[in-house]
Amino acid sequence: MKFGIMNLLPFADGKSSADIFRETLEETAYAEELGFDSVWLAEHHFSRYGILGNPLVLGAAIAERTKRIRIGTAVVIAPFYDPIRLAEDAALVDALSGGRLDLGIGRGYQPIEFNGFGISQEEASARTEEIIDILKLAWAEGSFSYSGKYYNYNDLTVYPKPVQQGGVPIWRAAVSQNTFNAVGQTGTPILTSPNFTPLPIVRKQYNVYRQALQDGGFDVESYDFPMMQQVYVGTSEQDAYDTPRKHSEWFYKMLGSLVPGEAGKAVKGYEGYETLKANIADIDYDQIVAEGANFGTSASVNEKIRVLRDDIGVSH
Repeated sequence: MKFGIMNLLPFADGKSSADIFRETLEETAYAEELGFDSVWLAEHHFSRYGILGNPLVLGAAIAERTKRIRIGTAVVIAPFYDPIRLAEDAALVDALSGGRLDLGIGRGYQPIEFNGFGISQEEASARTEEIIDILKLAWAEGSFSYSGKYYNYNDLTVYPKPVQQGGVPIWRAAVSQNTFNAVGQTGTPILTSPNFTPLPIVRKQYNVYRQALQDGGFDVESYDFPMMQQVYVGTSEQDAYDTPRKHSEWFYKMLGSLVPGEAGKAVKGYEGYETLKANIADIDYDQIVAEGANFGTSASVNEKIRVLRDDIGVSH
């Protein structure tokens, strides 16, 4: 089983932005020293929820401070990027790191971010699909042309090329069963964070993904089955319950204020977020501990991870 760390980089009281970035670099170097396999960096804009506007810039700094740990984005918000610059920047980080970049890509979900960049949220999915197509063409040998609804290029050759053969691995976020199936059919690695999804449903989603990979002729055993989970290891069960409470409650309160989903005002393509927003609004801390986190002593945290591995199939 592989283990990684995930950095949302929220703005913390009493710390400057520079403090947060420096501490993240130190934490990542220490994670490599401890044997962690990966570090994942989130992109967000215009709120204290996350202050890292470009994960690839921080990824370049991490590349120069580490030698082994894989550097992942979870995720870059594709609609906010010029696809050619994204291709160039990702290839640069891949080169600096010696081929250690994993490019997690998503369409984004926060209205405040789309409004800030002046991009229609209804265009997010279509723009993301075009950008992924362009990245793959840009990283291939030779020149390419592309004609889409949002992006058009004629006879371009993009430099640098990624170090990794075939280009930087692209990972896609998956939540619904349909997405697990669709992403699996293309042989694309997945990222998922099912904080409040019952484990039997998570197991079913992984099985759908596994079957889609198999049906597509892909080597299932070569794929990760990852899950992002909030973890706190306490000195006792009481410490594990009490210590993360303030930050955990802040996190969900902030998240609830940012996701789309006002009743009757759902953005096209984001209708499911109404339910998510309602669930977050009603959640209490005991529900977070029981369903959305792994807080406990080292023994109890390890036991929950064993269940994820042995009963669900989580491998990262």
